[in-house]
Amino acid sequence: MRSLFLRIFLWFWLAMAMVVVVLVVTSPFFTRSRPGLDDWHRDAESWTRSSVDRAAGHIEAVGVDGHPLGRGHGPGRGSGRGAGRRPTPARVFILDETGRELHGVEAPPEVIDISDRVLSAGEEISERSGMLYLVARPVVDPNGRSLAVVAAHQSPPRLVHLLEPKALSWRLGVLFLVVGGLSFWLSRYLTSPVAPLRRATRALSDGDLTARVEGKVTGRKDEIGELARDFDSMAERIEGLVDSQQRLLRDVSHELRSPLARLVVALELARSRAGDAAAGPLDRIEREAGRLDDLIGQLLLLERLEAGNTGDDAVELDLAALLTEVVGDAGFEAAAEGTEVRFYPGDGCRVSGRPTLLRSAFDNVIRNAVHHTEPGSVVDVDLTTSGGGVEVTVRDRGPGIGADQLEKIFEPFYRVEEARDRSSGGVGLGLAIAARAVRAHGGEISAANHPDGGLVVTVRLPGSG
Repeated sequence: MRSLFLRIFLWFWLAMAMVVVVLVVTSPFFTRSRPGLDDWHRDAESWTRSSVDRAAGHIEAVGVDGHPLGRGHGPGRGSGRGAGRRPTPARVFILDETGRELHGVEAPPEVIDISDRVLSAGEEISERSGMLYLVARPVVDPNGRSLAVVAAHQSPPRLVHLLEPKALSWRLGVLFLVVGGLSFWLSRYLTSPVAPLRRATRALSDGDLTARVEGKVTGRKDEIGELARDFDSMAERIEGLVDSQQRLLRDVSHELRSPLARLVVALELARSRAGDAAAGPLDRIEREAGRLDDLIGQLLLLERLEAGNTGDDAVELDLAALLTEVVGDAGFEAAAEGTEVRFYPGDGCRVSGRPTLLRSAFDNVIRNAVHHTEPGSVVDVDLTTSGGGVEVTVRDRGPGIGADQLEKIFEPFYRVEEARDRSSGGVGLGLAIAARAVRAHGGEISAANHPDGGLVVTVRLPGSG
């Protein structure tokens, strides 16, 4: 069966069918003994017979004309012993041998029929006809007429009479077990393949491009199996595209290094042969070649981090000393714009990490702050211990960024403001490299706008202990 919809429909239909079967099969056992219904029969007969006794005694002693019970009594509605209230008296009919009701009241067909049989048999008859409980007795009035006194008590059994708790409890228990078992089976069948799908989806969203569902789920012949196979095909396609992109980026970066090196050599030859008039253009070419070399280096570093190649082995290091060096280098460049980089080191901030990689991460974060802070302002770098780890916050005094861009700035080649980043020489790789370097150390990186203005980038790293 390939349709999950059809399976669900048939399972629910089967569950309802089994409930009906259990009801039908157990009905004979359930109706063999119903004390509540027996109590109703006894109560109805008792009240009906008492009405007949009173009417028959009155007719035999006084006659029909003085009998008050045949007038104005509607059908009595009693409830038996379990109802908690007294049932009304039965309605009394007095009929002669022709079937005529002597008080002029229209008698139901059941009453006429039982009166005929009572007068023919000459003895009392009691029976139930539908919702009517009938008791009929032959009497002779003082004038010698043979009459039939019939009491009709309309008292349908209530639900409490039809249900017997002892018999009902096991019956309901069986139904709950049957339906519960089928529902549990259906729930497990529907949810069991969802867990592998969820795990694979989460792994893929976390960057594991090798995540696949596979297993029994992909072997299913229904819609869930098709979904699992489509997911595996999608993940395989994404992995192939990303691998191709990284391979292209790596190959292009390597291929650019050779002509760039030849360009630098040619530049030196041109400088040695050219006069002073060419010094300005040649200096410009040298600066652009240097920026291109830095870009290639960043691309190669990003590619290595994406591939999980973190380079050096992790060692225990003093993060305050490392940041002091990075802040000093960044502060030297910032001084040209009148910007100051202040560092507030903490005590005992040691981490286990790769010095070259961490230096590159913090260098990119701090230089990004220097580039975007207002000229003549201050960039603050704070190092503190927090929850068994260390926390580094870098705050600039720039304009900040939109709330919807706080996560995107850590993506490769993302620019908040195209023109400004181009003028500052940025291509959107610095924070992306920093984010991957921090995560490679088991840390976290995030950005937020400061209430007083500027952007705050926070790096959290686990401690060395």
